[in-house]
Amino acid sequence: MEIELTAEQRAFRESCGKLAAHLASRWHRGRGPHDVGPSAPDEASWSRVAEAGWLAMRLREENGGAEAGAVDMMILAEQLGHHAVASPVLGTVIAAEQLQSWGAASGLLEEIAEGTRRLAPALTPDLTGFADATRSLAWDAAGAEFAVVPAAGTAYALGEPVPFADQTRAVRPLGEPVRTLTELTAPDGETAARTSAFALSLLVADLLGTMQAALDAALDHARTRVQFGSPVGAFQAVQQLLADSHVLTEASRSACWYAAWAVDALPGEEALRAARVAKAYASRSAVEVCENVIQVFGGIGMTWEAPAHIWLRRAHAARAAFGDEHHHEAVIAATEFSGS
Repeated sequence: MEIELTAEQRAFRESCGKLAAHLASRWHRGRGPHDVGPSAPDEASWSRVAEAGWLAMRLREENGGAEAGAVDMMILAEQLGHHAVASPVLGTVIAAEQLQSWGAASGLLEEIAEGTRRLAPALTPDLTGFADATRSLAWDAAGAEFAVVPAAGTAYALGEPVPFADQTRAVRPLGEPVRTLTELTAPDGETAARTSAFALSLLVADLLGTMQAALDAALDHARTRVQFGSPVGAFQAVQQLLADSHVLTEASRSACWYAAWAVDALPGEEALRAARVAKAYASRSAVEVCENVIQVFGGIGMTWEAPAHIWLRRAHAARAAFGDEHHHEAVIAATEFSGS
């Protein structure tokens, strides 16, 4: 059985990569914790995102979207992770998907698709899933105007960003209610499961892009950095780290692609289980790969100037968002061994 992207999907990946690289170039990672550019994109960058159609891709046609499949969204998310883009594209896409599943008004969804209305998904305080109460956090909330808790039918203002590992994303606490959305209707179990599977698949893709970028940089460093008269890549210990990281990355890719395909191809609960498996595996793998990369870089890998800490921070944060491996393994175990 062959699994590969179509010619159109490969072309889309290339175009996403070019724009993602441009967006990343406009973000300043600084030379210390107090010299980092804000993760909120400027108006020009956000306009480019909206013009590219990224925010509208997944929405249905009546909501101003293109009805893209989850695999196409996975391609986009991987490129965002690969270039460590500091624009809240994933947060906006996930929030829009959630609102669409709750039957939000087309006008609001069209505004999101056009980039004129910025919002973020509200997650539980531990970031393991969508919030159903006001005591929650807005994730990937840089530049967002508000966050919606569909279960409460209310949009909330956002407070100042709280400390977070990932410098390319912002997490903000919910503030006072600013709008009531009376038209929302709770989705059935099938739709809710599929929405959660979709969100998880995007986080897995982001983790995949992050670990691939880190591994690519480590490979380039191992080829060009010379110590004791030889490239560091000639040393067996370095080779072993890189080989292990390659295996983890490719295994994560297989899990990621399957999870994304399952979102639209399998029943909701099956898709959610596939997404949980992928998120559990990629969460652990991405952190290990990024830690290996710091080892390959050696002393410079521990400095602020090296990009290694950006990848490791993003991996840790994406690992926590929508549940880490411990959370999903516990859910899978409880389901599989419940005896029902």
